[in-house]
Amino acid sequence: MKNRRKQLISGLIAVSVFAFSLTGCGQRRGEEVQTESETQLHTEQVTIKQTEKETETETETQKLITSVDYTSKDGTVKITLPDNTWKVTQDADEMRVFSSGTAAMINIVHASTEAAMNNLTVMTTEDDLKASLTKQYSDATAFEIQSFENNIISGVNTYRYVVKYNATARMWAYSVTYGIVAVDQAYVITGTVTDENKTLLASVEKSVGSFRVLKDEVLKNVTSDVIAGKTQKATNADSTTELKSLKDYGYDATLYVSDIVNVRQAPGTDANIIGSLNKGDKVTVVGETNGWFKVNISGNIGYIRKDFLVYNSPTTQSDQSNTDAAAAAEINTETKYGSSTTLYASSDVNIRTQPGTDSSVIGGLSTGNSVTVIGETDNWFVVSVNGTTGYVSKAYLTSDSSVASNTGNNDTSGDNTGNNAGSNTGAGTQTIHGTITNMDMEYVTIAGEDGATYTVYYGDASTNSTNGLFDGVYVDITIDNSQTSSDGTLYATGVVGY
Repeated sequence: MKNRRKQLISGLIAVSVFAFSLTGCGQRRGEEVQTESETQLHTEQVTIKQTEKETETETETQKLITSVDYTSKDGTVKITLPDNTWKVTQDADEMRVFSSGTAAMINIVHASTEAAMNNLTVMTTEDDLKASLTKQYSDATAFEIQSFENNIISGVNTYRYVVKYNATARMWAYSVTYGIVAVDQAYVITGTVTDENKTLLASVEKSVGSFRVLKDEVLKNVTSDVIAGKTQKATNADSTTELKSLKDYGYDATLYVSDIVNVRQAPGTDANIIGSLNKGDKVTVVGETNGWFKVNISGNIGYIRKDFLVYNSPTTQSDQSNTDAAAAAEINTETKYGSSTTLYASSDVNIRTQPGTDSSVIGGLSTGNSVTVIGETDNWFVVSVNGTTGYVSKAYLTSDSSVASNTGNNDTSGDNTGNNAGSNTGAGTQTIHGTITNMDMEYVTIAGEDGATYTVYYGDASTNSTNGLFDGVYVDITIDNSQTSSDGTLYATGVVGY
């Protein structure tokens, strides 16, 4: 009995302990649940606040990086700028400039004249680009050509290349160039990034590649195809395509090299190089394809990119020095009158910045126009036109005021069927029709329709020709008979090429 009671008490104690244990565990578990709920609520509140903050930041960032379409004032071109931090600092047809502070810049250059085409800075081969950079940086590690691509679209060449600069004296870390080069015009879009910011570089590359021409139908299609990815890499296969458009002239024409250029075996940038030419070299052209001239060099046939040949010999540095020296020699003989006198233009003539036929033209006089003369050199009159001083060749000014009332006198009754020494010295003007057989900067030789050969001085004549003047071009030349020299050389007042 005693033992049984003892067992009962022990069982009650055990039950009590177990009950206490359950009660205690329940309280701690409740405390833990409450703590976790509070922690979860706090975490959710923090997460919501962070998310709201991040969303606001992302929204602000999106506002900042939203690209901006820009159309030029004249409505001819369009480009998508990286973001709204970019400002327009210049908008003219020949040059458009955009910048994002000092970090990056994009320039759009439009070449639409022969002179501008001759001065294009776009490189047409990777070798040419490397050679150009080597001239600037003697250290081979100063630059790195990261990419170079040449594509042909509708017969128009496009060029894309990126250069990284490592030199300490560099102006920028990266440059991106996109050139669209047609026969008669070109656009070169250049982007530069000051620091080694690859994110900014990528946005500049994208912006440069977004360039579009809006009005010129040919280039409009070209830029649209570039954006759409419809490009055709310039390879030897393109040489075959180019050759399909080959037209042989049947005669020799003379053009001049505008810069150092390779002569290739076929009309394609991947064709073998068979020679090279220097700026100013004269080239015999015997035909052409859509993008290349077929040339004959010492009996060897080759091909040169059209954008490297021009109709008039470019002025080299030594030529310019000679020109400047000749003008300086004339200026040394200059005498100012102290008063002015009035003379009259005996034919159409240019007014130049210096006393030399290679100096820039700043105006012109038509036959019979009066001009105020304030001095002279050995061969030129110093004139004043609207406050601007210029020079006119003495051969084209006269004191005879009657030319002002005889400007309609186009007497062509002289005998023009003989050679240059024929009877072409009468008053008035005549027009010669024929084909150019030889020319330089001042004189041109014409095979006349009448069977005669004419040597004509055209250094002061006004010229007008869609494709320039070179051997084989048919021309109409207006001659001032009163200026014919004793050796039969004729003086032109106007040349029109067809």
